[in-house]
Amino acid sequence: MTCYCTLQHTSILAVVFRGGQMTTSVNHPLPSFKKPPINEVVFGCQFEQLKDIKVTHFGDLWNRLKQDFPKVEHALPIANAEGLVPEDQETGLPFVRTWFINNSDSRLIQFQPDRFYYNWRKKEGESEYPRFEEVFGCFERYFKILGCFVAENNLGVFAPKVWELTYTNHISVDQSHSLSEIFKDLHWTLGRDRFLPTPSNPVWAATFNMPHEAGSLVVKFGNGRVQGEERKVQVLELAARGFVEDSSDRAREDWFSLAREWIVRGFTDLTSDEAHRFWEREK
Repeated sequence: MTCYCTLQHTSILAVVFRGGQMTTSVNHPLPSFKKPPINEVVFGCQFEQLKDIKVTHFGDLWNRLKQDFPKVEHALPIANAEGLVPEDQETGLPFVRTWFINNSDSRLIQFQPDRFYYNWRKKEGESEYPRFEEVFGCFERYFKILGCFVAENNLGVFAPKVWELTYTNHISVDQSHSLSEIFKDLHWTLGRDRFLPTPSNPVWAATFNMPHEAGSLVVKFGNGRVQGEERKVQVLELAARGFVEDSSDRAREDWFSLAREWIVRGFTDLTSDEAHRFWEREK
């Protein structure tokens, strides 16, 4: 994934959970904020490696995307769970990950022979987050372009294996406030018998199972620094992943809708009412 700040993993806080396991709350409106601290959203898919793909095919894919994404960059490939990256079947050499970027750098397509991602990124001078429906519609459009590209070049069966949806939030914390005033479940107990002081760079991570074996929500929290700036922020990342049982359009839409609900409700559940007022919660 594209990273615009680096988490600094140094110390761990205790975690206090309230209310038990998260569940889907279809009877309550989805929380919404006028000024959410969201910095990046990534829709993605892992699929079976395209065995017959060649370097020249990357150029063909760019020709289909060039009007919207005129800039190209290379990045290191993302490894799978076994630590392996996609390789050329004849030479054994690894493929790069290619970024197709729009003129404002706010939209990005990432492609390697077993992964496809569509990113929205907050950039200076850009308007506010365009919301889930618009970004998901863009992902759908380019995902289908990828499917046509695979079929027309006879690159094999396009078989999605994993859906992914990630929201990354950059949260500025004033030094006059403690982290527990913003993040309800982060707590450091002070006392006369404590040897260690309050940690300066706390990190936290947790995994929550989504309903009906739809996948899991992984939440990570830590200190970070905005790329190109000296400003420090707290980074709260919520990433939903689920294995593909049904690759139909309707099933894909249903999964991303569920993932979005868990991310939004999870974000709201983890953060305080005071923070919600600052972000101008609407419902």
